[in-house]
Amino acid sequence: MLALDVAGYFELDAAQAREIAVLVGKAVSRWRDEVARYGLNKAEIGRMASAFEHDDLHLAIGRQ
Repeated sequence: MLALDVAGYFELDAAQAREIAVLVGKAVSRWRDEVARYGLNKAEIGRMASAFEHDDLHLAIGRQ
C-alpha cells in the first residue's frame, strides 16, 4: 500500500502508519451509508464506488 510505503516521509514509523490506515479505512468503509443519508440514489452511489472500494481499503481494514 502506497501510504505505508511513504510513511517515513511523514516521520511515521510502520506501526503509526498502520494505525492511521486502519482508522481511515474503517471510516471510509462506511461511505455508502453516509452518502445515502444525503439522498444519493443507487446509480449515483454506484458511480462513486471505485473511489472508495479498492484493494487498499480492504488491506487497511484487514479484509481481502
